[in-house]
Amino acid sequence: MTMFLEASAPTVISEFMRDLFTANPFITGLIVFGGSVVIFVGTIWLLLGTNVGKKLGFLLTGAGVSGWVSINSILFILYAPRGPRQADIEGLNSFEIRLIPISWLLISGILFFMFVSALSKYEAEQNKTMSS
Repeated sequence: MTMFLEASAPTVISEFMRDLFTANPFITGLIVFGGSVVIFVGTIWLLLGTNVGKKLGFLLTGAGVSGWVSINSILFILYAPRGPRQADIEGLNSFEIRLIPISWLLISGILFFMFVSALSKYEAEQNKTMSS
């Protein structure tokens, strides 16, 4: 009886995941996107957190990820879309296509400067405790 339960548990889980991923592409996209963000940011934070401490690791991870998003937003604003011609996209002009990356650029730029200012404050506190 226990062998039957042990063998069926992975099968039930794999069937549930298969049904979940094939049922709705939107849900699949959300799960894949969320998982990739957690893995990407989590591995950076884990490595930095174990090497420099959790507070400094968090600040460095936040500054690095927000700076990376800022750079990607700038590249998207300058070079996208490369797929369909803008005349073929009904109802959108070239500025409207770039509204989302412009908003990402503003938000990630604000976050980047917040993390950099927090890093400088952290460094000033560390220098103050070292000198006294």
